[in-house]
Amino acid sequence: MKKNGDEKIIFFPNVERRLAEKGIEALQGKNYREAAELLEQAYELDPANSDVMAALVLAYFEAGAYRKAKELCREMILIGAGDYFQLTEMYLTILIQLHEYKEITDVLEALFEEKEVPEAKREHFQTILQFCKRMAENEPAQNYVFEQADAQPEVEQSIEIFPGELDFFNIIDLKEQVVIAGKLASQPVGPLLPEITAFLEAATGHPFLKTMLLNVLKEQQLDNPLTVKKFGENMLVVPAELPELHLIPIEVKTVRLLEEELAHSEPVLLESVLSLVHRHYMAVYPFDLEPCSPAAWAAAFHFTALAYLGSAPEMDAIARIYQAEEEDVRKAVKWIEKVEEISYPII
Repeated sequence: MKKNGDEKIIFFPNVERRLAEKGIEALQGKNYREAAELLEQAYELDPANSDVMAALVLAYFEAGAYRKAKELCREMILIGAGDYFQLTEMYLTILIQLHEYKEITDVLEALFEEKEVPEAKREHFQTILQFCKRMAENEPAQNYVFEQADAQPEVEQSIEIFPGELDFFNIIDLKEQVVIAGKLASQPVGPLLPEITAFLEAATGHPFLKTMLLNVLKEQQLDNPLTVKKFGENMLVVPAELPELHLIPIEVKTVRLLEEELAHSEPVLLESVLSLVHRHYMAVYPFDLEPCSPAAWAAAFHFTALAYLGSAPEMDAIARIYQAEEEDVRKAVKWIEKVEEISYPII
């Protein structure tokens, strides 16, 4: 019984159990918000129930409430409410969704230093640690280019760039590339169009800068056809008619296949694969490289990410997962490796 002034609220016997049961039913039915609401009520009535806590963490996670999931999972670890390593794995999965790679690295390194990792978990945790170290090292620059390519920065926009002032072929620094793209986005590019066109048509020049310049021309609705060269491929485009960055159909379909396959079974691996996918399509935009099969590309990104994480994947086995032709997967892997040779050292 709870009191609120003179008002009395009487709870029926076992109400927390019925709330928990309904919450778990909603969770199993994939009604994650409803599940979270019901399980929150059950948790309030029975805060020591580790089963309710675990179900609520899962409901928060599936509903995308990662901060709440993180805090409750951390509380469970601190009070010992459940299997320590199962909770730790869940906590790490939540941190990955929050892109908190530094904290993941700190947690895992502490576990290995204290020799607290059981042999059965050692290889799995080592894989996560390698991935998160790599992401923590690359995250600032990688996020910078992805975010700024979509939203041009307001950096020194009052300073106009004049014809002949820049040599696009010698702009190597990533942040300098983004700043220049931001300046160009804030001024009419007509006077610089001959230089930009010459850069886009050249066999040399960094693909990320070409992508950002195309994005500027698209935003300014340039409807003149021009040629773009990347990775030995040529393409005639009208910038105003180009699709949005990361909305090219084959990328969207590839990401969907990967999420369907890995989101629940291998969330750590999925994060690594999607990082590779977005980096790849940022570099190759606006090209659709062969093969034309999203399934082959999904298998190729899956295969390459496993290889980067130190595994020895079998291409035919990965191809079967996505029902892709092994030869198509092999071609896609070669493209990914070729693009990575140029893009990865930068980011």
